[in-house]
Amino acid sequence: MPDHTQQHEHVDLVDVTNIHQFYADPHNRVQMQFPTPENQYTWQHMSRFYPTAEILRSGAVFELKKHLDNSIEHIKFPFKGTLKTVEEHLDTAPIDAFIVIKQGELVFERYNSMRPIDKHNWFSNAKATTGVLLAMFIHEGLIIADHSVSEYLHELKGTAWDSVTVQHTADMCTGLDSTEHDEPQHDSRTNPEQGWFKWAASIDLVAGQQSLSPLEVVATMQRRQDPGQSFEYNSINTFVLSRIIERVSGKSLNELFSERFWQKMGASADAYVAVSKNEGYPLHFFSVNSNLEDMARFGVALTPSAKRMPNGQFVADGVIKLMQNAGDTKAYGKGYVGQKFMQSFSEDRNLRNGFQWDAIFEDGDLFKGGVGGQGLYVSPTKDVVIAWFSTGDGTHQEETMARYIAKSVSLIKF
Repeated sequence: MPDHTQQHEHVDLVDVTNIHQFYADPHNRVQMQFPTPENQYTWQHMSRFYPTAEILRSGAVFELKKHLDNSIEHIKFPFKGTLKTVEEHLDTAPIDAFIVIKQGELVFERYNSMRPIDKHNWFSNAKATTGVLLAMFIHEGLIIADHSVSEYLHELKGTAWDSVTVQHTADMCTGLDSTEHDEPQHDSRTNPEQGWFKWAASIDLVAGQQSLSPLEVVATMQRRQDPGQSFEYNSINTFVLSRIIERVSGKSLNELFSERFWQKMGASADAYVAVSKNEGYPLHFFSVNSNLEDMARFGVALTPSAKRMPNGQFVADGVIKLMQNAGDTKAYGKGYVGQKFMQSFSEDRNLRNGFQWDAIFEDGDLFKGGVGGQGLYVSPTKDVVIAWFSTGDGTHQEETMARYIAKSVSLIKF
């Protein structure tokens, strides 16, 4: 197997200047979510474009010993009506880096346009950090899942959030409007009149009116249907949960995530997260940034191999079970994102989502995806983690490939 670990896309200094000048115009900020040649650079250098807060590591590094298995390249998976091998996909799809970990060892790696040391934006993969922290707080009795959101955030008292529980929010089934993908005209990210767009503008994700604070925008959301009926994906839910966790803990989310995960799991490097310009909110719904192995270590912390980490297993089995048992199969396919992943995982039945994971499988495996084709697949039962960064449009079905890899490598003896 050739060594791809030193692959790196050099960007000319003139191009770097041009990219900065382009994004210096606030009206261009919305373009940062789309896969362009320029954004291959942007997504690996987010600290140049946003204020950030550190996620600090500490102590010994959890070394991922290499036990590379060439046979993984030949695993086939269904892709748009045909069968494709892992190798074919990695040679042709816009994947920046892709790794597979089994039993805490690195069994496959490919770096196409970045190096192992380079940091990349997780995009919505980062939602899982909030989801796992929430599950830990619920398991420890610090947050009550069936309490209303407004019991924790006084700014939302007397609003539609009075009838939304923490669990509804964790499972993205609030029944409120201002959704991210499920508005009738599908224009939440582009229409300044949409509630979601106004919220995004309030945290400087897009250019727009900022007369209201983020929580003031959230307070204007209205009930569209009963909670618990439909999985309607929404980054606002993650934002709300993050603020709840901060209120309960008295700490910024980046600091808490550092203490609870990054300093315990043996991360190889510090990470960072974008923060909102006005309030300094850590934006864990879209912008944790780290190298790929460290994102995978976050996943390993949810598998039996966590026992081999420098601090041993620190996520209780009950927390993992809480996530694996979350969600409602009846609600899953009633929104845009659930319908999309029902196609990606067409051979699976009874898919659910919960605690910010996009797909929870009958066998207990967990998947989280992000804008541009980022992905994290965690199998606590198979002791497998698959992680990848891309500069794509999210239509290349790496999640399907990961599901097939997880099933296949679980049968391989090392």
